[in-house]
Amino acid sequence: SPAQDLSLPSAWLPSCRHRMAELSEPTRPQSSYWIWLSENRADLTKEAGPGSVALVAKLGGQKWKAMSDVAKKPFEAKAAVAKQEYEKKMAEFVAAGGVKGKRKAEKAAKKTGGESKKAKKDARAASGQPKRPPSGYWLYVTEKRESFEKEAGSKKGPVIAKMAGAKWKAMSDAQKKPYEDQAKKARDEYTKAVAEWKASGGGAGGEAEEEDGEEEEEEE
Repeated sequence: SPAQDLSLPSAWLPSCRHRMAELSEPTRPQSSYWIWLSENRADLTKEAGPGSVALVAKLGGQKWKAMSDVAKKPFEAKAAVAKQEYEKKMAEFVAAGGVKGKRKAEKAAKKTGGESKKAKKDARAASGQPKRPPSGYWLYVTEKRESFEKEAGSKKGPVIAKMAGAKWKAMSDAQKKPYEDQAKKARDEYTKAVAEWKASGGGAGGEAEEEDGEEEEEEE
């Protein structure tokens, strides 16, 4: 007899993919304190003064601590309901093939990865490996950063980078030349320093430049 076709009907595939895409671990519910804080944040911010998350949190903690059990009860009831809903969703998530705690593990792994990157950077510095020089663009940004911060009214990296990128792009080759000349001179010195470092036993077969490239990205 002919072999039985066990493949899924093509009409089912989109819905299967959709369900797989929707399979995400439920978010842990807020505690009674955080529910109260969320509902009263506007008043607390007004009382503590804008622009200070730490002061709002401190004031909120003091007020919550001073509240009576009766005053806290409505928020504790909301937290209990949220917890029951979370546990129900989590059971459904696990039953559908989800892994409990995966999100937390991924977050921890990401943090460890960041620490590992810092450890590598520290190890390279301790080895005496020459640091890759900045490009002409980064020399320009470093020189003009203070004026960019004043113009943008912000010291945030992404804000400054966006402004600097737009200004650099609009500059003529003649305006860029002094920075590019400085960068070329620094690159020549870097190349010489790397050669001397490797000759003295540093590095391992051309890894220096690739690793230093990571450092330049971090300087952004």
